[in-house]
Amino acid sequence: MNFRIGASQLDFYVDVRLRNFDGRWLAVAEISGAPEMGLGRSAREALAACLSPLGSDAVAALMADAQLVGVGLQAGENS
Repeated sequence: MNFRIGASQLDFYVDVRLRNFDGRWLAVAEISGAPEMGLGRSAREALAACLSPLGSDAVAALMADAQLVGVGLQAGENS
């Protein structure tokens, strides 16, 4: 699935591609025009990993995006 996340306290948004491969998740975020990849056991873990180059404050703000609740439900996650 593809989606865009942002946060009111940030002046940018991030386009993300999220895929499941045999129970492992791959997230790819476009950050400053370059792809950043993250792997995880859950979609949220993979997303946090690919956003990590932005720093912990930006990651926390982006991970709090209400849209991620819908992404988690579409991905079949309940956390």
